[in-house]
Amino acid sequence: MGDEVTILTRNPDRFLEFAKRPGISIVRGDLEDPASYRNALTGHGACIHLALIWDAEPTELQLKDTRAAIALFEAASNAGVGHLIYTSSTAVHRPLKPSMNEELRIETNDYYGATKAAAELFLSAFSHQTGIRCSTIRPGATIGNPAFAGAPYTVYRQLKEMVRAAIRDEDIFVIRNDGKQFIAVGDLAKVYSAVLRSTSNRETYLVVSEDYTRWLDVARELVTLAKSKSRIVIEESSSDQQPCVFDAGKIERDFGLKFHSQPVLSEHLRFLVQEGKAAESGEKVGSN
Repeated sequence: MGDEVTILTRNPDRFLEFAKRPGISIVRGDLEDPASYRNALTGHGACIHLALIWDAEPTELQLKDTRAAIALFEAASNAGVGHLIYTSSTAVHRPLKPSMNEELRIETNDYYGATKAAAELFLSAFSHQTGIRCSTIRPGATIGNPAFAGAPYTVYRQLKEMVRAAIRDEDIFVIRNDGKQFIAVGDLAKVYSAVLRSTSNRETYLVVSEDYTRWLDVARELVTLAKSKSRIVIEESSSDQQPCVFDAGKIERDFGLKFHSQPVLSEHLRFLVQEGKAAESGEKVGSN
């Protein structure tokens, strides 16, 4: 669409394929070191914060990641950036409720959700203090295959565990009616693009697919794909078994976007099974 994009990363070698494409620049930097990225912000119309500083100690995660987010917001404002987009998470809504939307009061019950919620609040305060435009994106569990051979990618933890069990013919444990509203990485990118081109300010968007996918159905598909002998063990929950569903209506009302993740999920599961089997057998793991 004619945009010029700068990617900040600690390891530019992982993104060399992106650097070959017109309009994309790679800058080496560290979110914990504002001096490493201050100059790179100059001349940009928007800054999308996608990173997370992870730490084994929950309090360190909270302190490090929140401090880094605030420093980035400040540096972007000082550099003349006009729009800050923060990537939060649906985790801010834990414990999950039967129905959730952007207007629901946040009462998070874990450190990760609290960390994301804290940065959301600081972004709001920063926008009111400086006048900079801001947006918050809360993606669900993001899925998708690597963009190119050798590209870095992350697999949702529960999917990774289930794939490993299926390949090893181990029991796969699922809770009846428990599931997820996934979001394909390509669909998530469409929301960022829509937000960038909109005039919305200080708005929050839940970004999930319309379809609710049960882990039981994922397990069954994995067993088929892996030709596995795994036994699917259905566990009962102490709750009333009512699915917890996010309302994705706001992105449809504001941007006309509505997503279904099942086709991408099936493709992703197939890829993960192939990669997992290759890794188990000691073959070189590639990507498509």
